Amino acid sequence: MGLKTKFIAQLKKSFPGLNTEQLESLVADNLLSPFHVELPKSVLEQAQQIVSTFFALREKDSYKSHYRDLAALKGFKDPGNKSIMMSYDFHLDENQQLKLIEVNTNASFLALGHEMYKTLELPLPVADFTWDEVRNDILNEMKLQGHPVGSGPFRVAITDEKPSEQRLFAEFLVYNELFKSWGWDSRIVDYRELFNNFDPQFIYNRYTDFFLSEESSQVLKNKFVNGDVCLSPNPYEYLLLADKQRLIEWSRPGFLEAQGMTEQEIQVLRNAVPVSYDLTTTNADELWSMRKKLFFKPKNAFGSKQSYRGHSMSRKAFEDLQTSATIAMEYIPAPEIPFETPEGTQNFKYDLRCYAYQGRLQLVLARLYQGQVTNLRSPYGGFAGTVFK
Repeated sequence: MGLKTKFIAQLKKSFPGLNTEQLESLVADNLLSPFHVELPKSVLEQAQQIVSTFFALREKDSYKSHYRDLAALKGFKDPGNKSIMMSYDFHLDENQQLKLIEVNTNASFLALGHEMYKTLELPLPVADFTWDEVRNDILNEMKLQGHPVGSGPFRVAITDEKPSEQRLFAEFLVYNELFKSWGWDSRIVDYRELFNNFDPQFIYNRYTDFFLSEESSQVLKNKFVNGDVCLSPNPYEYLLLADKQRLIEWSRPGFLEAQGMTEQEIQVLRNAVPVSYDLTTTNADELWSMRKKLFFKPKNAFGSKQSYRGHSMSRKAFEDLQTSATIAMEYIPAPEIPFETPEGTQNFKYDLRCYAYQGRLQLVLARLYQGQVTNLRSPYGGFAGTVFK
């Protein structure tokens, strides 16, 4: 039985309601890698320490106060709740130090990743992580937002733009079945239709208008701002942790010290955060001279869209970036690892995706690929398990 077929069988076993879905057309051939990445247990411990330290920073009153005016400028405030199923994405450098690529508040693949470990018959990296924990996280989000769940069916929506056309629509189906198994009234709904003949109390948000600034997002934004619905992930959490401008500020001398972090906490974040800069007309010449050691990406894009390694960038491409909001980050190459394929030994790059809720690490997986960026199209590449020894 091929890996894709085995994975689909596992999904249907875990979630019998999926037996009526055409999962064969929804699961890409190269979604999962047949390989797994083995790493020392110290890397897992390091990931937990970084995650908990970022959450400690996020909870500092001085840190939240620092961004209060910016949040108000964008039309929202602290809703009380945090973000479920977010991730911290890392490269691992030659010294076995995790280096942050980005924080992703609306990360994909936690649900499918959990089922991937079952399919591959690998132990979960965080052994005591269960679906019950996700359930409790959502209920906790409701309490934090000020609307604890009472009696009657709990109304939940899973949302994105045209969800059925998304590459990982299969994961939305998994979440829908999971939520229904808890007795919840769960539906998959386009963000523009969330409140048409439905009144969700909780919205699991995978829509990538991170600040809800588009005209088509205003109904949802108003519901969020008014506290009529618990939105998770949400724009406030994105502002505090996932906006790439934060990488620039975290690496700025004196910033972390001003938030009242301990010396140990500061060292944890300094080691993990690559030095990052705003690309402006003022520092353009300096950054051009440093470009071979830098990686450039748009501040407001996601994934690898419009990203450039400075080493191979033309002057024209560099000048074009100056007209848009661009971050220049210290270039940390993806680690490479050899695997034996039917065509012989091949090297694969990988990054690590570490899922968390608040300060708690929940799941870790790798993304194997060849070429410049993670693309889930490389033969034998894709999402992969991690084994920590």
